[in-house]
Amino acid sequence: MKLIKCRICKKNLKKILNLGKITLVGEFPIKKKKLKRYNISLNYCKICKHVQIAELINPNKLFKNYLWETGVSSTNIKLIEDIIKKLKKYDIGKKSKVLEIACNDGSFLNILQKKVGCFSAGIDPAQNLSKKNKSKKIIRLVDYFNKKSSNKIKKKYGKFDFLFARNVLAHVKDPNVIFAGAKNVMSTKGVFIIEAPSLLNILKFNQYDNIFHEHIGFHSLKSVLDLSKSNKLKVIDIEKIESQGGSLRYFITHLESDFKISKKVDQFLKYEIKNKLFNEKNLLSFRNKINNHRKILFKFLKNLKDTGKKISVYGASGKGQALMQFCKIDSHIVDFCFDRSKLKQKKFTPGTNIKIIDPSLINQLPVNYLLLLSWNLKKEILKQQKKFVSKGGKFIVPFHRPRIEIK
Repeated sequence: MKLIKCRICKKNLKKILNLGKITLVGEFPIKKKKLKRYNISLNYCKICKHVQIAELINPNKLFKNYLWETGVSSTNIKLIEDIIKKLKKYDIGKKSKVLEIACNDGSFLNILQKKVGCFSAGIDPAQNLSKKNKSKKIIRLVDYFNKKSSNKIKKKYGKFDFLFARNVLAHVKDPNVIFAGAKNVMSTKGVFIIEAPSLLNILKFNQYDNIFHEHIGFHSLKSVLDLSKSNKLKVIDIEKIESQGGSLRYFITHLESDFKISKKVDQFLKYEIKNKLFNEKNLLSFRNKINNHRKILFKFLKNLKDTGKKISVYGASGKGQALMQFCKIDSHIVDFCFDRSKLKQKKFTPGTNIKIIDPSLINQLPVNYLLLLSWNLKKEILKQQKKFVSKGGKFIVPFHRPRIEIK
């Protein structure tokens, strides 16, 4: 299926770049295999300027068996602990009711249960991750979140004081269904908290590895304001967080709530405008930035390979698999892919057929350079791989220009 109208305002789209065909970045075969490739293109809305892909895949194919786990990364856990501390400002306590939309492996709800002990529920379509809940006190629903499922939740559990949607807004064809569902189950004084990669960072730092079929839309404060307005909600606060290469955390309430809107909201919107985030010429210039980087990264790696260096990649994340395919990085360039996820180990990278193995084997294999595909977790990974660095190993960070780092 192909989008021809904006997923937010339903107006016409204009193409920025056709990225060709890639395999689905979450499809990890157990043996080398030629997988089906799908077209993917980057576009923006001519009216609201929301940036999005046009090609849609059946969500069941993408999310029913999901191999990305929140809890694999200590950085993700720290982010969770950080937001739970900040919820004290909104008087979270044992009597509160919390719903997490797209709860993944349950890491957030498990930590929330330990720290706060409040009523906790999560909803996620991934059947394979539904067994990950560590607490029997947490209610887990295997489904997509929308107006229909929100009605079922409200009927059975009532309304919620806090709703979370962390790194899910980009995944749905129509984000209005998330906002409408949230409004439906949110209590009068409730707070809806969203985290999403910042479009400003994606364009400014050329993070085009965020573009793959799971990510339909790329959000700015403006797009979240537009969605809130359409669904009679309001953004009362915003903050930058170190997640996914730079994300924004939005705090949203009912339009008629007593919460006052922080000055930061207007300040950040002005900052987006100042950086020409909604300027058509600037959006179209992303095409050249992407194409130039693809050539530079491939040449960078090819030159190292031609001098006899052994190169592998670290991280079997979705963004990493997209980058490998966009830049033609395959077994002619790299030998192995290292990743901590047990769900991915012993499988092969989609479209590039590199074997995925445990990072504990890095120092037992001939590796001179590791291309850091999970570059957003650089500090965490470099800390884990001190031995590799002490033996002379080096990391290649791909963005915003390829560079070598050893510490």
